[in-house]
Amino acid sequence: MVLQLMARHSAGFHPLSYSVWYEYLAGSNPGLRAALDARLAQTTVLSDRDIEVLFDAHVAMRDIDSSARMRAEIARMIDHVDDVAVEAGEEVGHYGDELAGHRDRLREQVGPDALHQVVESLIGETTRVRVKTGIYHEHLKKSSEEVERLRGELELVQGLALTDPLTGLLNRRGFDQQMQRIGHGSVQGCTLLIVDIDHFKAINDAHGHLLGDKVIVAVANVLRGCIGDRGPIARIGGEEFAVLLSHTSSAGGVELAERIRAAVERGKIRRADTEESIGNVTVSLGLATCGDNEQFEAMITRADRALYQSKAAGRNRVTVAERAPSAAA
Repeated sequence: MVLQLMARHSAGFHPLSYSVWYEYLAGSNPGLRAALDARLAQTTVLSDRDIEVLFDAHVAMRDIDSSARMRAEIARMIDHVDDVAVEAGEEVGHYGDELAGHRDRLREQVGPDALHQVVESLIGETTRVRVKTGIYHEHLKKSSEEVERLRGELELVQGLALTDPLTGLLNRRGFDQQMQRIGHGSVQGCTLLIVDIDHFKAINDAHGHLLGDKVIVAVANVLRGCIGDRGPIARIGGEEFAVLLSHTSSAGGVELAERIRAAVERGKIRRADTEESIGNVTVSLGLATCGDNEQFEAMITRADRALYQSKAAGRNRVTVAERAPSAAA
């Protein structure tokens, strides 16, 4: 049923689209159903952008809510472990007091009966503490296992909320979070690349969404291979990617951008059913280097303009954005 609905729309056949339609049909997400019905009342064909908006608002946000719930659960488990540890400490402390009392009695001249009482008391106290500490040990073991399980679930949910399901790259939300970690709003000394697949709609129309997805994954792999660990890479739109290069000059950014462009152009993508090549896939790139005290949003705007210039000039090229106003003087 999901695949039949997906086939009626122009959005690609990918996990993100499948998730939206699956939850719509399952009836497990009332907010998504209402929003999707409202969108279908406006248009009969959903695009990739429509699917991304629905996913971000009604599926990914729910994952973020789950993250908050699991963080609270882990905090509760930590509090419980702390209480158990305090109680165990009190129990051991009480046992220590009992031992000190018996030691004081043994310093005195005691008869056989009194000595027998001390031994019996020691045996009783030791047995009681051994049982108690065994119970505490089991509590701690179970709590530790529960914390590890919750941590694994939390990492999974956070990964789903911040990662593009088709390529495994960051999504726009994950990219924005990386920007906040890098510069707290400022990206001084960084260069931003915006990469867009040329004529992607024509590729989808001519060869179908499955091959279109293959093209997106192929470009993502080229970006991984060229960028390595120089900075975060994200799929920020249907066929659009962003790369932030830390401590990279404009000249260094241009050199790397040209390497990406050439690597994509050299690649050959074939249909899985016929092995027929679809011809060379190319990308256009816009590049902006951060100006003095420039904010990330402003740099994105300049890089976007440079990308549009690349497309207007014939595509399959790199364009460097004009310098930021703060750095132009």
